[in-house]
Amino acid sequence: MTRAVERQRSKELDQEDDVWEHTEGESPDGATRQALSLAHRAAEKFPDLTSRYRVFAGTAAVVSGALIALASVAVARRAKRGQKPEQILEQITSEEIERAADTSRRHNRAWRLVQRIARRRYPSGDDKVDGSADEPGDAS
Repeated sequence: MTRAVERQRSKELDQEDDVWEHTEGESPDGATRQALSLAHRAAEKFPDLTSRYRVFAGTAAVVSGALIALASVAVARRAKRGQKPEQILEQITSEEIERAADTSRRHNRAWRLVQRIARRRYPSGDDKVDGSADEPGDAS
């Protein structure tokens, strides 16, 4: 015999599957559906955050795609560390969701710095070490 909570959760998953079946274009796979569902649930957990990222589409007010993208990044980071969906929903904070873009920006800045150092240390065949370029008429 299944518990009422499990039956209710399975009904929610069935309703989410119906949403993805009626869209045009390519539908996401199961793992992506689960991650997006978890991101939506994490975003709904914070009403003040959803009110800040509210967009008006005609007469309806909907949550911005930017908030869902930020929540997806925050949820994916926690899932990558091995946390279960229930743990993620319990422990995630609104600050973590909003900082999701800043952290990746910081990582990209560090990666660009590493690439710049590597280019200086190991120049490609087109670049000159001393910065001077050969003239077309020079015989080297």
